[in-house]
Amino acid sequence: MKKILFILFALGASTSVMAQSYTPKVSKDSVGILTNRIEVLKSSIKVLKLKIEEAKEEEEVEKLRLKLLEANGIAKASAEQSNNNSAKTTSGTSVDLKAMEKFSKKAKSDSENAIKALERFNKQIAKVEDLRTQIQGEERKLSYKKPQIAYSYK
Repeated sequence: MKKILFILFALGASTSVMAQSYTPKVSKDSVGILTNRIEVLKSSIKVLKLKIEEAKEEEEVEKLRLKLLEANGIAKASAEQSNNNSAKTTSGTSVDLKAMEKFSKKAKSDSENAIKALERFNKQIAKVEDLRTQIQGEERKLSYKKPQIAYSYK
């Protein structure tokens, strides 16, 4: 009976010793490589997010370009109308001064609107160029981090 108890005690003691020992399945070099690969993946995700943001900003640029063209067309039409009205005064025909003042104010406000549209368009283009610069910088950083993945399992 004492022998059985001794064998059971020895088995119990040896299992606790075996349970406390850990043998890694991945070498330390592989862990470093995998960590580096995670950093590369995070950087590539950042680049892709920047590209998505750039595409959204490009869409906004196209909208602003259409608004700019519309504003320029309206400004040109009102300027021609004002010019035609002032040409009538030089030819000697009678022109209503209130109408002439109204046309000139309209031409002035339309040209101001066109200038504002141009400024918004230029600001949006600057945003897109800034995003492109950021993307180029991130891609350059990403090109320096090309890890060699080597798994060495024991």
